[in-house]
Amino acid sequence: MRTELKTTSEVMDALGGNLPVAELTGRTYKAAANWRKFVAFPPNTYRAMTEALEEKGYSAPPELWDMVPTEAELAPVKAALATIDA
Repeated sequence: MRTELKTTSEVMDALGGNLPVAELTGRTYKAAANWRKFVAFPPNTYRAMTEALEEKGYSAPPELWDMVPTEAELAPVKAALATIDA
C-alpha cells in the first residue's frame, strides 16, 4: 500500500527536496522552492511528479495539481459517504 501525501511540501520532501524536484520538472530551484507555499503544483508537472512518487512508494491526490479526480479515485469517498447517508 502506498503512503498518500497530502501537501505540496510533503510531496517535495518525498521527492528529495527543492533541487531534485526542480531538476525533475525542468524548473528553476526558486520556482520549485516556492511550490512549498502553494496549495497546488502547476498541472503540467503532474505526470513527472506522480510517476516519481510511485517509484518511491508514494501517491498524492490529483487535486494537488488542480486536477479533477477520476471516478476510480472518487469511489472510496463515495462509498464512505453512502454509509453516512444510510
